Amino acid sequence: MVKQFLFKTREELFNALSLACQRHLDKDLNDKGTACFMVSGGSTPAPLYQALSQAELDWDKIHVALVDERWVDESHEASNAALIKKTLLINKAANTPFTGMKNSAETAEQGQPETEAQYRKLPRPFTISILGMGNDGHTASLFPHAQGLTEALSEDNQQLTAAILAKQSNVTGENTERLTLTLNGLLQSKRLIILLTGDEKLAVFRNALQEGPVEDMPVRAVLKQNKVPVELYWAP
Repeated sequence: MVKQFLFKTREELFNALSLACQRHLDKDLNDKGTACFMVSGGSTPAPLYQALSQAELDWDKIHVALVDERWVDESHEASNAALIKKTLLINKAANTPFTGMKNSAETAEQGQPETEAQYRKLPRPFTISILGMGNDGHTASLFPHAQGLTEALSEDNQQLTAAILAKQSNVTGENTERLTLTLNGLLQSKRLIILLTGDEKLAVFRNALQEGPVEDMPVRAVLKQNKVPVELYWAP
């Protein structure tokens, strides 16, 4: 279920991925009159979002929503919502409908029901979900051995979103309280695209393809499922 697209340069990677995203979004727009683009934060996908913001698409008919979020206000430097608004929801995509995860609740656990209700209004199946992966094997905010991880990955969990309290590490930083799509939420996508750069991330990805506990490397839950195609886009 995992196709691997490996490029020599990041420029080639982002050009190819931008065109692929445009093709998939445009197909859903033509077939259904709407599309849904699920996006991750972090610095790696920023060039993708900036390229897509210039794309000739019916952006007013595309719903953009987050794959995960730190439980911080949008004014915080770690906010994924803020990053998306700076890099994607500009230029031709400036008026695109956007659904974030953070709300006024004090904790992610308290805020999850409200976010869940909002996410259930998004058109499904999601056209594309862009995922990253950390050196610890996490994807979205599904962190190894995190509080809430087992439930978020459970096949019996029909929720789209889940509150996560990660174990603090160099990867998580101080913002360990998160809201994330569950495995069920991720599997509402037509395709899952894992975007990585650097040799170290590629080595971690290949390790995750091997047998081992999902709790140690939660990205394995995505790689091992057989319901939704997964594509790796990588460059050094």
